Amino acid sequence: MKMPSLSGLRAFDAAARLGSFKAAAGELKVTPTAISHQVRTLEEQLGFALFIREVRNIRLTQEGLELSMATNKAFSTLAEALSSLEESENRITVSTTPAFAALWLVPRVKDFEDVHPDFSLDVTTSTKNTDLSRDRSVDLVIRYGTGRQEEGMFNRLFFTERVGVFGSPQLLGKSDITEMTLIETLWQNQDLPTVTWDHWLTKRGLNPKDFTKRRHFDEEQHVLQAGLAGQGLILISCLLVEDILSRGWLEPFDPGYRLDGLSYTILSTKERSRARKTRTFINWLLDQAIKIERGDR
Repeated sequence: MKMPSLSGLRAFDAAARLGSFKAAAGELKVTPTAISHQVRTLEEQLGFALFIREVRNIRLTQEGLELSMATNKAFSTLAEALSSLEESENRITVSTTPAFAALWLVPRVKDFEDVHPDFSLDVTTSTKNTDLSRDRSVDLVIRYGTGRQEEGMFNRLFFTERVGVFGSPQLLGKSDITEMTLIETLWQNQDLPTVTWDHWLTKRGLNPKDFTKRRHFDEEQHVLQAGLAGQGLILISCLLVEDILSRGWLEPFDPGYRLDGLSYTILSTKERSRARKTRTFINWLLDQAIKIERGDR
């Protein structure tokens, strides 16, 4: 059998669900006469009656009942699929490192959604590189590293960090660095160049061998928590402690001695980077980077 017209099936489905040509007309924003005509045409195409027409109401025939169960299921599935697609057009999924997500991006999710209420932001984290050519659920990645460009992809530098030393206000009151525990991150990714306490001490003109009270964590969040607890001085990205500093929970120690850190790069496929939602988020990120450079945030 040749597939009948979609408009006829849609009119029939509405009339069958609502039990009225008039109610179906109201749902589909047409006249009752148009609904009646479309259903009549559908019946002619199928070769059997779908409704028993009475003076003031309509009743489904057995064939009409069977068809209504099929059309109800089909149009419900279609509506759900369209709703899901529409929702995905408004949802931005970004993958980044756990530290950057927890300490910088997640605290700003509401800021982004307040400025762009049409979009919602989902943040996923991983210490491994996301393969955007395979994982289509991710719109873009904020990658931490040397800033190396990936050929064939959309690449944009977000921010190059500086690394500094920070401590709790109570700890800094002691002032003598030789009495303090020096805390840093022991990078899980051995391929990345490291920035260590030895580098900072050498730059300040101190001998690293004179400082034996050391502590290491494999996550920057743990380093930060140790610093907040007053366990010692922490060596950490200035970008990641930005919010903590603004609240006065940590203070810089010798801010004149900062080290060059690594870079955060925005990465996406060229196709996904052209999508409205992705462009909107990338532009917002770059605007945030400008504000950080100016000291606005």
